Amino acid sequence: MFCAIASTGRTATSFLAECLNRIPGVAACHEGHLGNDDGPDVLPLVNLENLQAYKSPVAAADVVAKKRSPAILDAVVRDLGVQVLFDVAYYNSMLLDQILDQNPTSRGVAIVRDCESFVRSATWLTGEDPMPVGWPDPSKPLSARERFISMGRIRPTDDTDAVAASEWKEWSAVRRNIWLWRSTNEILLETCRTWAHRVEILDFRELASSPREAVAAMLAAVGVDVGTLPPGTVDEAITAAFARQNERTGGYQLADSAEWSNDDRQFMRRAQQLIDELMEGLRV
Repeated sequence: MFCAIASTGRTATSFLAECLNRIPGVAACHEGHLGNDDGPDVLPLVNLENLQAYKSPVAAADVVAKKRSPAILDAVVRDLGVQVLFDVAYYNSMLLDQILDQNPTSRGVAIVRDCESFVRSATWLTGEDPMPVGWPDPSKPLSARERFISMGRIRPTDDTDAVAASEWKEWSAVRRNIWLWRSTNEILLETCRTWAHRVEILDFRELASSPREAVAAMLAAVGVDVGTLPPGTVDEAITAAFARQNERTGGYQLADSAEWSNDDRQFMRRAQQLIDELMEGLRV
């Protein structure tokens, strides 16, 4: 059994991978690395293919066929000696539709965070971003690692979003990351609509407030009943994962939306309204 957990990033993905990897019979990766980012690569890396998968469904299908095929996933499960393999990764938002299509027994989990808190978490204005999920300030010098990761980050093109592509060079990091949040979640929620019987949707607030219940729900989605595990297993896994999770050193660099431009606030409100409406439609 394979389960892909997808999101915009900045949704406790490294915590989840570390936690799930501590459950008996389960292995979990964070972007292909077993457990957390310092673990061994057990899945072929697809970070740079993220942008190509966004631009073309054919490219997304090709990436999954070559790097997330049933043969590859089954071999990893067999080699690790587990029953379930999770991959927790932002790029799964672009690949989830094809993962579900090409792997008939696979499952998905979509984590959705509110726009403002994502943008504040993902926007880096000065210095090197240790977790470069979002678009940095356009004038900020980039390290080699930041440049490398930016090569796979989605951005508008004439074919995918011509209006945004024409305005992109003039946009601030705030607006770019609002667009990133909206566009990623639009694609992810469309996949959830298509594969409603095989994808669970999790509000990030539920994960933040009740991590045990959220982890139990993810395990239940792949047939693991926490009641059958040794007492304390999930709680111990959560405690250990919290001790290793990534943190924004020094807090957010971006102020809350009250200090953004009026245009950026309106852009955010429209984006949030759109995603809220899509979420509500999926609940009906």
